Amino acid sequence: MKTIPAICFLLILTACGGKNKYRKAADEMASNAPEPTNMNAGKREYTIAIPEGWTAEHRSANGVDYYFLLAPKTKDDPNTNINVTTEFMQHLSLEDYEAKSIESVKKYIPTSAITAQGDIDANGLNGKWYSYTIEPQGIKASLVNYVFPKDGIAYTITAGTQTKDAARYRNTFDSVARSLRFTRSNLLKK
Repeated sequence: MKTIPAICFLLILTACGGKNKYRKAADEMASNAPEPTNMNAGKREYTIAIPEGWTAEHRSANGVDYYFLLAPKTKDDPNTNINVTTEFMQHLSLEDYEAKSIESVKKYIPTSAITAQGDIDANGLNGKWYSYTIEPQGIKASLVNYVFPKDGIAYTITAGTQTKDAARYRNTFDSVARSLRFTRSNLLKK
């Protein structure tokens, strides 16, 4: 199991390009990350709420496909985002998958600290979440990782912002995660 949720957050920090502190932090984390061998799994279509004023876009980086929700950028809040990835769970239970995900965060992001964990429901689909902080290259970020299993695939929603803004965004992050819904047309296909 090789999950890379925090790198998803830092990829958006580098959108401006250049060799700024965000780029250095993303490069540092990417150099420690494993190959994404089980990512981009699953064929089920889903919907997820986009908060008012936010934008959405698909991106690929380092072999991983992301669906990003981007908060409006301001000078004081340039990088808040939510992203969705998929990963084959390798026949693990949700509890074991979450434990392995947390192990990966701790291994590949030495500055990480898990701050809380819990259960969450998205339209009848049981999931798990954990929150954590990271501080690569002096950048203080708070993230929440939500995992919803469906047919052996983890649909992972990672939401992140600057630590100073974490409390302000937490309800938005939870609301977006709870909005995950698989489209009916795809649920009927075999």
